[in-house]
Amino acid sequence: MTWLHREPQHGVPLRLDLADAAAVEAAFARVAPDVVVHTAYRQADEHLERDVVEATANVARASASIGARLVHLSSDLVFDGNHRPPARYSERDVPRPASAYGRAKLAAEHLVRAGGADALVVRTSLLYGKPDGPQERLARRDDVTFYTDEIRTPIHVADLADALLELAGRGDVRGVLHVGGPEALSRLELARALAPDRAHRGAPSPPRSARPRNVALDSSRAAAILGTRIRGVAESLHSLHS
Repeated sequence: MTWLHREPQHGVPLRLDLADAAAVEAAFARVAPDVVVHTAYRQADEHLERDVVEATANVARASASIGARLVHLSSDLVFDGNHRPPARYSERDVPRPASAYGRAKLAAEHLVRAGGADALVVRTSLLYGKPDGPQERLARRDDVTFYTDEIRTPIHVADLADALLELAGRGDVRGVLHVGGPEALSRLELARALAPDRAHRGAPSPPRSARPRNVALDSSRAAAILGTRIRGVAESLHSLHS
């Protein structure tokens, strides 16, 4: 299990195993939140059923039991990636995950939507924006080949956080909403933006690779309803370093 050890800027931290149904139920009853924003996940295959599916089921059940609105963070990897660029996936497209992680996230989505009529599933993409973030660490490595045909819509972590907080108070927004960045970038293009001083090696993904290729999200609906503005990679990185 993973715990956040850094003291949060706001609120009171609560150590909780989300896969423990009784503990989740007790914690929610004690704290009695109006809104629950569920972002916890793990990508390792051996933990998917417990830490993605079962944990989400417990959060959805506990939220419904106290009448709390649930905002659940999902992934662009619920799609198979077979769209040809520049096509993007909208909320109307049928998810067909190509990976075990994508299948677990889709199962979690179904649990959330079945658990409460006012629940919201927010699908997003790669997160960047922290000097020691996973995408930043990856971009600084010299032993990685960055795929030129794996397309995502990366979003700055602060912009996503602001959007989630806004959506927490928007009970009129329900169902599924795509909140990705405005730019569809390859893995190579993102690595070059995050670590421009490195010489990155790029290539197409292997022909028989199960990795989804183009899972770029169409976030036009979110752009129309959110007050939060989602910035492009160049703009957000410029503001970070200025």
